[in-house]
This record gives sequence, C-alpha cells and structure tokens, in this order.
Amino acid sequence: MSSPIVLPPALLRPHLPPWVAVAIACLSSFMVVMDGAIVNVALPSMQAELGLSASQLPWVVDAYLLVLGGCMLLAARAGDLFGRRRVLQAGLAVFTLASLAGGLAASPTLLLGARAVQGLGAAALATSTLAVIVAVYPHGAARGRAISCWAASSAIASACGVLIGAVLTAQAGWRWVMFVNVPPGLLLMAAVSLSLQGGGAAAARDRPPLDLAGAASVTLGMGALIYGLSQGAVLGWSSAPVRLALAAAALLLAAFLQCERRVAQPLLPLAIFRLHNVRMGNIVVLGLGASLTAASYLSSLVLQQVAGYGVLDTGLALLPMSLALAVAAIVSRPLLDGGLRRLPFYGGLCSAAGLQWLSHLPAQPVFANDVLGPTVLTGLGLGLMLMTATHTALAGVPGREAGLASGLFNTARQLGAALGIALLSTLAHAIAAQQSPLAGYQAAFSATAVLSLAAALASLALRPSAPA
Repeated sequence: MSSPIVLPPALLRPHLPPWVAVAIACLSSFMVVMDGAIVNVALPSMQAELGLSASQLPWVVDAYLLVLGGCMLLAARAGDLFGRRRVLQAGLAVFTLASLAGGLAASPTLLLGARAVQGLGAAALATSTLAVIVAVYPHGAARGRAISCWAASSAIASACGVLIGAVLTAQAGWRWVMFVNVPPGLLLMAAVSLSLQGGGAAAARDRPPLDLAGAASVTLGMGALIYGLSQGAVLGWSSAPVRLALAAAALLLAAFLQCERRVAQPLLPLAIFRLHNVRMGNIVVLGLGASLTAASYLSSLVLQQVAGYGVLDTGLALLPMSLALAVAAIVSRPLLDGGLRRLPFYGGLCSAAGLQWLSHLPAQPVFANDVLGPTVLTGLGLGLMLMTATHTALAGVPGREAGLASGLFNTARQLGAALGIALLSTLAHAIAAQQSPLAGYQAAFSATAVLSLAAALASLALRPSAPA
C-alpha cells in the first residue's frame, strides 16, 4: 500500500479569499519599489541639511540597492527554509523600523546606515511577495492575473515614487520620504499576522544551513568594489583607500566564488552560468538596472542643482517619464505574448536615444523642448525592457532552473543599479571639477546612453529557446 501524500499546510488562513494575500503582496511590493525612487528628488535637501559630501550623496541610493541586491538570493533561500510568512513579516519589521530610523537620522552616517538596513528588509520583501502569490495560486489563469497585478503595482510604484517624494519634500521636508513607509508597514505587519499562517517552512531537523558566508562575502565585496570605483576620481586611483578597497573587493569576491564551490547548499550554484541565456541575460539586466536607476537619479539632480527647479517642479517634470515607464512596462507583456519579439532590443535603443538627447540639456532648459521629449522617450524604452528582458532571458532556461535564474536576474538588476550610480556619479563629479556641473551631468547622461545601447545589443544574443 502506498503511503498517503502529506500536503504542506496552506499559507492563507481558512475561509479567507485569495485576493487578501494578493493585496498584501502587491502593497508590500509597491512600498519596496517606491522606496527605490522616492528619495531621488529629496537628495539635494538631504545634502543641505545633513552636510552630505558629493561622494556620500550617491550612497543614499547605493547603500539601499547594494544590500537589496546582495541579500536577495539569501532572503529567497530563507523563505524556502523558514516559511514565507515568517520571512515576509521579518522583512516588514526591518524595513519599517529602518525607515523610521532614516527619518530621525541626525548625521550622514546614521542616514546611510538606515538605508542599508532598509535594503535588508527590502530583500526579504522583494523575494517573499511573489512567492506568496505562487503559494496561494499554484497554477492556472488566476495565478497569471495575480502576477499581472503584482507587476502592475511595481510599475505604478515606480511612477508614483518621484511625485510622492517631491510633494512630501516640498510640503513636509525630506524626512517624510522615510516616515511615509511607517504607517503602511505597520498595517501590513498586522495584515500578515491576521491573514497568513506559517506554511511552507522546513522542519528544523531537515533544514540545511543558510549560506551566510556567501551572502556576506558577495555583499561586502560588491560594496568595496563600488566604494573603490566611486572614490577613484575623488581621491585618486593611486590613493591608499582606493587601492585598499579594490584589493579587498578582489579578495572578497574570490572568497565568494570559493565558498560557492565548496558549500553543500550554495547561495548561488555556479553551474547556472553554463546556460547561455543566463550569462547573456545577466549582462542585459545589469545594463538595464544601471540605466533605469541612473536616468531618474541624474535627471532629478541636474534639474534641481543646475536648471534651478524646485523640488515640486522637479517631481512634476519627471512625472511624464515615470508614467511612460509604467505604461510601457504594463503593455510590454501583451505585446510579447502577441508575437512582437526583440522588445528588449527596441526598448534599449529607445532609452539610449532619450538619454543621449538629455546629454544636450542646456543650463536653462525649456520644459517642452528639452525635458519632456527626452524623458518620455527614455521612460518608454526602459519600460519596454523592464519586464521583457527577464522574460526573454528565461525563455531558454530549463524549468528546473527558472526560479534560481529569475532570482539571479533580479539580483543583477539591483547590483547593476548600485554599480551604475557609483560609476556615473563619479564621472559627473570628475567632469564637473574640470569644466562645469552641467558638463558633468551631460557626460553622465551620454555614458548612460552607452550602457543602455550595450544592453540592447547584448539582448540580441539571447536564444529564444534552449533544450531543457
């Protein structure tokens, strides 16, 4: 007689409709994505009040993105081992408390530390929200609709983040771009406690250890690399801090590779890179992450620091770009399903054209001629790439590797964003010191256009299918 099949306990509490879990997932994802964009227009205000240096300012964004990207695979693995509810609840608690600490920060060090801890909470949220939807809708058309709602919430959050940040900064001060996360964070923690139960956790005796050494070495290694690259133009490439940071990065990243080869349950099984689409897909997503984040970051700073826009005017000026990105991201999936191929390539070309247009921004721009056109073009291109790049890259990945590959692509996107901000802000700073702040931003926009074009060209190497 065959032994009975023991099903894992359901994640959603009995008698609750599935849309409750979808709402929790969408709102949590909205909060994380919005936080990646909301600080951009508040950066000059933060710099003025806390005395952030030109080299510290990019780290308000990078500290968040680096920890988010570096801990995403670890957080996904923790969800498998300890349960979706537990990791989601922990992520909400860490993210909410770090947001409160960031709003109360009285020095650059405290603010940057709070942003890094926010990234840790965001990593848990980013990996848990989609997993919650998959657990509630294991298959079928309803699952597809739920995932579409989740993806749409992320696109809308990206569009809303800049405007919400501008309104809060102008009306209440920059600290409220941190405080704004606290009320929804507390409400979501209560909703998770009342709606979800601890299904899906591995039994303690069967639970393999987390690859903490791998997570620490890759996050610290990338942090040292980004620090070294961002400080090279400021301190000099031969300076002791830069050389020490780059040497530490090389040692830590080499240690990460060795750790992943030897540990029984690696954070990142290196064999995944034998797949052609994974190798090329990560190159595409790295370029996308850098272009997407730099476009908003650089636009916000140049409009405020060079063109003389106020905080609210900057938010309104960048709203069409955010809306174009959201609309393009939402319609790109139906276009792809309808047979329109090479969308990552077309999107990369479109955003490269918009970014190159922005590289000619004058000191006194006319909004309709110099801001609206290039930013909308950039947003449309990045939106076309946002969802279709990973989808196309996964097309040739065997099903058994799809989850790992998807997590790796998301990690690459966040790390690409952090690395891009470091390199492009360093370029802008170096050119500004020799010529003018405007020339620095123009050079950075042009370099971002090159990154977008490189991602577009790399997407042509993706194979539409591969044998499993």
